[in-house]
Amino acid sequence: MKLVWHADNLLEVDWLRDILGNLIDSEVTDLECTCFDDNTIHVISSNWKPIPTYETYFAECRRRCKKLVLFHASDEYFSNGNALYRHFDLVLRNFRTYLATSDGIITLPFGYANGTSRSPYKKSALERRYTWSFTGEVKASRVDMMAAMASFGGNLVTKTSSISDDRGHKLSKTEFDAILIDTVFSPCPMGNVILETWRLYESLELGCIPLIERRPTHNYYRALLGDHPIPTFANWQQARQFADNLYANKTALLALQQELNMWWETKKASVRDTVKAAIDGPSQAAALHRFASLPYNRHPMLYEPLRLAELLRHQSVASLRRRVMRPSGPLKRITRDSLRPLAPKSGSQR
Repeated sequence: MKLVWHADNLLEVDWLRDILGNLIDSEVTDLECTCFDDNTIHVISSNWKPIPTYETYFAECRRRCKKLVLFHASDEYFSNGNALYRHFDLVLRNFRTYLATSDGIITLPFGYANGTSRSPYKKSALERRYTWSFTGEVKASRVDMMAAMASFGGNLVTKTSSISDDRGHKLSKTEFDAILIDTVFSPCPMGNVILETWRLYESLELGCIPLIERRPTHNYYRALLGDHPIPTFANWQQARQFADNLYANKTALLALQQELNMWWETKKASVRDTVKAAIDGPSQAAALHRFASLPYNRHPMLYEPLRLAELLRHQSVASLRRRVMRPSGPLKRITRDSLRPLAPKSGSQR
């Protein structure tokens, strides 16, 4: 199939190529939406431009083509509904949400960012320099993580508004990866608005032991990944106690690291197999048409309350309080997206 990129600034490129593997025989960047080739996987990003603006283009693609697959990237805000899905035979997407649950929709792990080191060798936990590390902006539940982990062992922490060290030097991806390669425990608190982040998958790829969050009514990673061995906690005090105890038991520490390494390799293979089977399988166009025609996918008054409720499920009480006290960034994005229509007003819901 041909892979058609409708954005040229995505950080998911390496991961997407990894999971699509030999399904792709050619690629093209098509920012002007002029490619109408059949047997194509179209990659769009909610951060590149609003999803409803592709309506006319993909309606024409559907008219001309027999097989169309969509990869919907960068949708962590769950913006603008999913009415566009009706033009496709299969939809692949990041970020699990009940708002995008249907036959014909496969939610994939977010994966690692472009340029992540992928050496098959994983340094033993006993050989690693940092007991734990964190590089990036400290916000939302990351504040609680820092407070809980601060006095634990030898660590490397850079608290900045971007991935920079304390001297303001921007870390390259190679430098960032080098830190993780030398890290035993990698706390992976929530990102901008939801629990899933690149940090988890970069940590797994580089042999760390990630520590992740769950919410009282929302075990996001269990729902996304199924049964997994990644240490998961209701709060960061629990994570700290776990790390303390495990670090003191070197046999158990090495056993968990090995289990995580093996599970992650198996999981990646499973994702590739799932995607290949879905792409090679029968069209799910009818199911996607029914899903896209649901009222909440077409009417903002129905969709927006559901979207806000879904985003709230990812917040801890403390992280939500911090968001409200500093209403910038994510809250501005949520408000902006709420003002956009979910689908064309013209009535073409074929």
